[in-house]
Amino acid sequence: MSAREKIAYLRGLIEGQNLSENAGLSKFHDALLGALDSLAEELDKVSDAQDDLREYVEDLEDDLMEIHSDYDPELFGARYADEDDDEDEEEKYESTTCPACGRDFSYQPDAYDEDEDLLCPHCGQPFKQ
Repeated sequence: MSAREKIAYLRGLIEGQNLSENAGLSKFHDALLGALDSLAEELDKVSDAQDDLREYVEDLEDDLMEIHSDYDPELFGARYADEDDDEDEEEKYESTTCPACGRDFSYQPDAYDEDEDLLCPHCGQPFKQ
């Protein structure tokens, strides 16, 4: 049941009680129903704005997909097929201790040439591994 339907049901219950002899209670019910009607109207506006926003985001998503596919046609096809291959190729790390500061750290040996010095990330001193 929607908010408007619930308010209409409540209005029917209140009007069915024939509260015309009690003016104070009748004013309260009128004010309450007026406030509920205002809330339902605002809720409708928010719902409409949310629908418009959802539509806008979907259009943006379509546009971005088109831009990406124009830039790299294999981006959305081959990209997902390659994910399994990437999982098999784990990056290899080695652990070492800096001779200058004595702190341990890990590095990727494949990222360095054989004659290249390692740089300690803690103290910044270069050293041979």
